[in-house]
Amino acid sequence: MEAEVIVPPAAHRQRLDEFVRAQVGDWPLAAIRRAVAEGQIVVNTQTRTAGWRLRAGDRVRWRLVAPRQVRVPVEAFTLPILHEDDFLLVVAKPAGMLTHPTPKERAGTLLNALLAHPAFTGQNRPMLLHRLDRDTSGIVMVAKNERGARAFAPLFQTGEIAKTYLALLIGQVTESHGLIDAPIGRAPFLWPRWRILPDGKPAQTRFTIPRQTAQVSLARFQPLTGRTHQLRIHAAHLGYPIVGDMVYGRHLNERLFAETGRRASRHLLHAAELELEHPIEQRRLHLRTALPDDFMPWLASIPA
Repeated sequence: MEAEVIVPPAAHRQRLDEFVRAQVGDWPLAAIRRAVAEGQIVVNTQTRTAGWRLRAGDRVRWRLVAPRQVRVPVEAFTLPILHEDDFLLVVAKPAGMLTHPTPKERAGTLLNALLAHPAFTGQNRPMLLHRLDRDTSGIVMVAKNERGARAFAPLFQTGEIAKTYLALLIGQVTESHGLIDAPIGRAPFLWPRWRILPDGKPAQTRFTIPRQTAQVSLARFQPLTGRTHQLRIHAAHLGYPIVGDMVYGRHLNERLFAETGRRASRHLLHAAELELEHPIEQRRLHLRTALPDDFMPWLASIPA
């Protein structure tokens, strides 16, 4: 795979390895870092380190050889298909499913299930364009081939994909709408490691509150950036953690469960909508998926 890309303003100060990975789709980060070290990826014709911070306008050129693929078992698990064309497959991931295998879990993931789709036979493999946490349900976009990966992956960097998540928050949110602007970084010696940090990466989330009670609020989140655990961290930072999030809101969740006599088996966060311009077919896509059943007992207590 060979390409040259000019770094857009939205990717200013992004790490070189992370930028290239976003461009080429589901490519192992370790393989990209090896390619950087071997001089297969250059910035403005110069070799750099994997952690080199790019500037808007830089020219990044790469020539990558596909890494050896570890065999992933094919599993006949039926996934709801929200959209399909020659380049793109959009599915609804259930809560509790990993997006891709790990060294400890090689089966039962979204990737295992995708391999059973008729489009992925022989050497043609699904390329995940983004990921969701195991316990986050909802829309996932998958490139069906290399042309699809090259066309869709940059849209996540340039903010050309409008994403909407629905979540249930603990408490009655005082603001009906707003913008959360709080940088997120990784603190290796603290827990949780991902948190609000003054020197973290910029992170912004718009929110509206369409329904609420004194105990629980329904929130619509529109992330303007894509940081790790962004919505969960921003909800907790706002003062209203997501129902069921025992990492960023354990104390308030335990109190809510005791007061209501009801528990949540996971954090109630759902990737509900995506809207984008199809970069190849030049048409607008507006994709939606319904809320899962585990939201319903909580929503029933919130007047419409």
